Amino acid sequence: MTTKVVFIAGAGRSGSTFLSQLLSQNEDCQNVGQIRHLAASMNKNWQCSCGQTLPLCGYWGKVADCMAQHHGSSAMEELRDGFAAFQKASNEIKDWSDAAARSDIRAAHAGFLELLVSLYRFASAEAQNRVLIDSSKIPNLALALQLTGEIELHILNLVRDPRAVVVSWSKLVNKPEVLRQRARNWNKRVKRMQELEQLAGNAYLQLKYEDFASAPKMVLEQIQAWAGLAQNTSFFTGLQSAEISWERTHLFPPANEEVLQKQATKIEIRPASSWKSDAHAEVRQIAEKVNFPKAAQLGYRKAL
Repeated sequence: MTTKVVFIAGAGRSGSTFLSQLLSQNEDCQNVGQIRHLAASMNKNWQCSCGQTLPLCGYWGKVADCMAQHHGSSAMEELRDGFAAFQKASNEIKDWSDAAARSDIRAAHAGFLELLVSLYRFASAEAQNRVLIDSSKIPNLALALQLTGEIELHILNLVRDPRAVVVSWSKLVNKPEVLRQRARNWNKRVKRMQELEQLAGNAYLQLKYEDFASAPKMVLEQIQAWAGLAQNTSFFTGLQSAEISWERTHLFPPANEEVLQKQATKIEIRPASSWKSDAHAEVRQIAEKVNFPKAAQLGYRKAL
């Protein structure tokens, strides 16, 4: 059976966790969070949102057991190390849309790609063959999934005004050089996603966080139609409010720590504007120096 994945790409602090939660409310979808961190998080014995540590989780524990049975006891560690090597190699490629470069990296990392396909297949099987909603965000993993040729992949590129992203990061770490690096990462991700878009065709959708936050119910319906998911937004209690269930949710760190802690069942999705305040002027300037004019290509304006 085909393994179908809706991959949410984008920078951190862009609302991907909320979006993945909303998309996975329907019975045909399963939220797998940032699955790229699964091996490392299991090794650290971190807690799943279901209340169990990951090795004992009724979902992720079974996925890990399947990996061990089919690929050996070190399968998860090999997957972790394989992705690190793939990420490094793919970062050295000038243009991901180059056919020769894609062929070379596919051959060089065939073992990792085989493990990757198995991980997603077992995750889907344990979820009764539901569509996997993956909020791993990092473009390198989307590239890897594309290269397998065995995953039905839909790439949802969630972009947010880089100034809002950097201000959000500043609440966690307010070191100028770290924030400049976050801003540079935003530029790099935009470039890489543009390369992936050339190859994905209709299986690629770019979504502005600001549009999602302004009309979440309408946008969710559009995403469902694009990805061929069940059309259902009955869990919305208003145009910008929803009641969500955590029953089938198995999120784990480093997913949004506030979301994991609260596990709210009633959520409001509204545009954020606090990042525009004078108190964040210096942080915004960092992003403006690094991210424009590239941000302007996506429709963001320097003047607020």
